[in-house]
Amino acid sequence: MEKSKTSRIIDAMMAKDYFSQWLGIERLEEKEGFCKLRMTIRKEMCNGFEIAHGGICYSFADSALA
Repeated sequence: MEKSKTSRIIDAMMAKDYFSQWLGIERLEEKEGFCKLRMTIRKEMCNGFEIAHGGICYSFADSALA
């Protein structure tokens, strides 16, 4: 089955998006104008209060909206 245009565009972007790869973002569902992603928060992604650093949250959102 041939991939959709949306999936091909995302594949091309993610192939060189090393930061999103480092974040460990998983693509669960995608179609034009929509995506569903998942990311596991690791220890090095947390702030001094042991919660996800704001920069990590914004980075996840940035990757989702790209």
